[in-house]
Amino acid sequence: MTNDMLRKLQTPAIALIVVGAINAVIGVMSLLSGLVRLAGSGGRGSAPSRSGAESLGFYVGTLMGYGISLMALIAAPVIIYGAIQMMKGRKLGLAKASAILAIVPFTSCCFLIGIPVGIWALTVLGKPDVKAVFRGENLPPNFNPPQPPSF
Repeated sequence: MTNDMLRKLQTPAIALIVVGAINAVIGVMSLLSGLVRLAGSGGRGSAPSRSGAESLGFYVGTLMGYGISLMALIAAPVIIYGAIQMMKGRKLGLAKASAILAIVPFTSCCFLIGIPVGIWALTVLGKPDVKAVFRGENLPPNFNPPQPPSF
């Protein structure tokens, strides 16, 4: 593996680690806030008591929000581990999976940050020279373009 290729992987991998960490923090905070809300209301929640439809909408929305937070919390370690493997030039499939998980809104609380970072990581991972690093191939010494002549 060449250090130049690993350096090319380092920045998007670090960005994926940040996305995974933010997902974990937001997921934990959201779930804890839900537990505090349930504990503070005696387990009844704070559903509007106007009609059955409003109450149903409230509960479905609440459960969807907690479900997305839980999925983000579960996906966060996968994103972080895949990004670490990306940084080391190992496990191309896992590195791609972590980039995709950062993009998908249902697995990423901060998908507005995760979308560009995930696309960037997938773009870098799709380059032939980067794939060669993951395959463990030794690149030829003249792989980089020649230096311009100095006058």
